[in-house]
Amino acid sequence: MSGIHLSKRLATVAQFVPENSRLADIGSDHAFLPIYLSQQKRIQAAVAGEVITGPFEIAHQHVQNYGLQTTIDVRLGDGLEVLSPTDDGIDCIVIAGMGGLLITEILERGQQHLNGHERLILQANITEPAVREWLMNHGYQIIDEDIVAEENHIYEVIVAEPTVTPVRYTESQLLFGPVLMQKQPTDFITKWTQMRTKRQHLLGQLEQAQSAPVAKVQEVQHELQLIEEMMATWQ
Repeated sequence: MSGIHLSKRLATVAQFVPENSRLADIGSDHAFLPIYLSQQKRIQAAVAGEVITGPFEIAHQHVQNYGLQTTIDVRLGDGLEVLSPTDDGIDCIVIAGMGGLLITEILERGQQHLNGHERLILQANITEPAVREWLMNHGYQIIDEDIVAEENHIYEVIVAEPTVTPVRYTESQLLFGPVLMQKQPTDFITKWTQMRTKRQHLLGQLEQAQSAPVAKVQEVQHELQLIEEMMATWQ
């Protein structure tokens, strides 16, 4: 069969998987990522986890079609529960294509399956600050980030590794991403330019509404202030 072609989103995730990793891909989206990485000889082995029977069966069939059963083990289970103490040295975990709160729930519930040495590659569709806050509060440091636009949506990828030195991120770093704030890539600028416009529009609506909660108005005002302060640093 021909090689797997990844979407821009998954290709961005793939670039952060270290060479010769032993990968766990949680919520594996038809096992496209581990199949691609196996074909590229980038990983030694992979566990592809799915929580729903249908996607599990599709992923299993894809792995069989590509003849990768000895490299990729497709498992049915909830989050990190697909991992076993007998798994040999999982050192990279990908959780991609879901909301930030769900990602943090998966990490929280599955802490006993984290060995304290693995790289986490997390791609949240929304609520990215919650992911960064969880990492900060659980002994991880964000070592890299990227952002990519695809099909009218902008996705952020967060890469973290355990650290013995506690890391504290500012409110702005949690919102925008400590690495993305430094890199300022084009899609990052696009995202926050659009977000400023949306927040300005929302604030205008709230201020015109007679019954708008004061706390909500203050929340939007504060976020808009953070956005404008960050945009003032753009080169």
